[in-house]
Amino acid sequence: MADYAHPTHRPPLGASDVTAIFSMTPLRAEILRHLSISGGGVTSGDIGRALSVNYRTVGRHLALLEELGIVEANATEQRQGVHVRYRLNTENMKSAERALAKYLHGK
Repeated sequence: MADYAHPTHRPPLGASDVTAIFSMTPLRAEILRHLSISGGGVTSGDIGRALSVNYRTVGRHLALLEELGIVEANATEQRQGVHVRYRLNTENMKSAERALAKYLHGK
């Protein structure tokens, strides 16, 4: 079989490889990365502008991530007309990363 079919050296994994391996959309990965880098709270509009994506699309991802406990918002249940600021819950994110690693290593 040709050498190109089974390369002996695999280049390091890039962001698109990692997102494909773990079935995370590239946009969701970018949102998490943006929240991680930003430190303080940012709005869905801030993220949308930074990533050139509609804030409503970003908001749907943030809502799911908030339900999962990875993202925290500064708003109550009533969010109509409010500038909701989101931040990464780093403790829960690290916990999720450890849980994934344990699972992948059969522990």
